[in-house]
Amino acid sequence: AVLEYQRELSALLERSPSDFMGRLYPTLLATAREELAEFLGSRPEHLAWVTNATSAVNAVLRSLAWQPGAEILVTDHGYNACQNVVTYLAQTIGVKVVQVALPFAEVDATQIIESVTAAVTPRTRLALLDHVTSPTALVFPVAELAEALSQRGVRVMLDGAHAPGMLDLDLEYLGSRGVTYYTGNLHKWCCSPKGAAFL
Repeated sequence: AVLEYQRELSALLERSPSDFMGRLYPTLLATAREELAEFLGSRPEHLAWVTNATSAVNAVLRSLAWQPGAEILVTDHGYNACQNVVTYLAQTIGVKVVQVALPFAEVDATQIIESVTAAVTPRTRLALLDHVTSPTALVFPVAELAEALSQRGVRVMLDGAHAPGMLDLDLEYLGSRGVTYYTGNLHKWCCSPKGAAFL
């Protein structure tokens, strides 16, 4: 059904590119954003379309005003392409990357929260954490983590590349617990075309 609808949209575009891009496309995007907001427990005005979660992580991390010596907290379960932007900030600005080592298996929510929060220092500005880890498929206790980190003055960006459609999401709730930024892909469990993601 998804592919069939994609073919219909492609046919509409080819029939009349100017009309599609100038009139129809903005309306389709707005409608899709409203439906996505309902699905994610968010508000349409809080969502932006991006091509994938990695580009959203890049957009957020590279647009913040970093000072040399500021710390970014990550775990050793992070997605490599997202780790690359953190490495870039370290090399170009002098941001310090603090990586928390977590076990591959037999780790519980309390261990994750304690390990991550133990790495926070007065210089920690942001934690980039996965919701569902790409290399290990651990589901982090993101609401509790965000709350603990925000109480310590740390902003939280969640890479939810694998979460939409796999887990029930309530982004407004996560925001109330301390999540500052959330991104997710829609081409995985939601079966949308590649290039459909949100921030």
